[in-house]
Amino acid sequence: MKLIFGTTNNRKVEDLQNIINKMNYDIEVLSMEDIYWDRGEIEESGTTLQENSLIKAQAILSFCKDHHIEYPIMTDDAGSFVDYLNGEPGIYTTRYADDEIALDPSLPKYQCVIKLLRKLNGVDNRRAQYRCCVTIMMPDGEYHQESVESNGTIATEIVGKLTKPYFYSVFMLENSNVAFNELSDEELYDTYRYKAISKTLSRIY
Repeated sequence: MKLIFGTTNNRKVEDLQNIINKMNYDIEVLSMEDIYWDRGEIEESGTTLQENSLIKAQAILSFCKDHHIEYPIMTDDAGSFVDYLNGEPGIYTTRYADDEIALDPSLPKYQCVIKLLRKLNGVDNRRAQYRCCVTIMMPDGEYHQESVESNGTIATEIVGKLTKPYFYSVFMLENSNVAFNELSDEELYDTYRYKAISKTLSRIY
């Protein structure tokens, strides 16, 4: 069985394939490059993770229909939601500092983390959730969504090595003194995104 994953990021493709292998499913993951996607970046114009994940799935389905490709499609959208900031950065997590970087290209790529820490400077309530919505779209247009969240807090400073996703360096899992970027693969499998993916896969296999 083949499954199209709505990304051009090889790391994400490998990550999904590892989850599938761990579940002992005979599924081969295809990236958007593998299906020769040529329609540019999909505009995420929704107001929720659910809407954005669905928008991506529908755009890929349209492409697949035009090219006679009939494989299930999986898309996801994720974000960090901070209580004190009324849910910021939320659906804008990956774009949180885009405006600042556009004005000053010399700013680091992880400016989004710096911006968040600046807004929470001196704030005691640092509770937050990392949320993910995964959409599985079948070739006939039928779809299902799974949404899962992990609770935690935002650290007062960057923890460990800074790698994508950058907010993993400041998100501390609930009842833990460990940031997401320091969790082992086994520990990550028990968090929000991996649970949402696992639940979705179990519906099609």
